[in-house]
Amino acid sequence: MKACIRYFMLVVVAALVSGCAADVVLRNPRTGETATCKASLAGFNPWSQQDACIGEHIAGGWVRAE
Repeated sequence: MKACIRYFMLVVVAALVSGCAADVVLRNPRTGETATCKASLAGFNPWSQQDACIGEHIAGGWVRAE
């Protein structure tokens, strides 16, 4: 039972410490248009749809808005 609780606490701590993904704003330098690539569910899986969105825009010549 104690081992189960330890593993559960390890997973919870790892999820909290892993960092939260934030929305990324990209800008088209030719037109000035902006687009936002939303973060996943509270940053739980930041490498899914957000990375695909960013990659697609960067391939099209977009840059990150500062």
